[in-house]
Amino acid sequence: MHTLIVIDVSGSKPKPLYAREFKTHPRIGEWIEIDEDDNGVIYEVIKVAHSSVGAGSDLYVKRVELTYKAVESLCGKND
Repeated sequence: MHTLIVIDVSGSKPKPLYAREFKTHPRIGEWIEIDEDDNGVIYEVIKVAHSSVGAGSDLYVKRVELTYKAVESLCGKND
């Protein structure tokens, strides 16, 4: 498991989404899902910052939208 700090940079100020565990290390361009208020929300990884002192990595992400809507948009369903 990889424990990474996730930071949302969708708005004008960075918003911490705190430490999250991942089975694999997310890469730039990949989507990650985070549970918010019992809803899955998709974020796109836009930057990965690795520590040179062994402190791990930080993920900088931008919000895509609720998971079900993001998946629908992949299928061409934009209701």
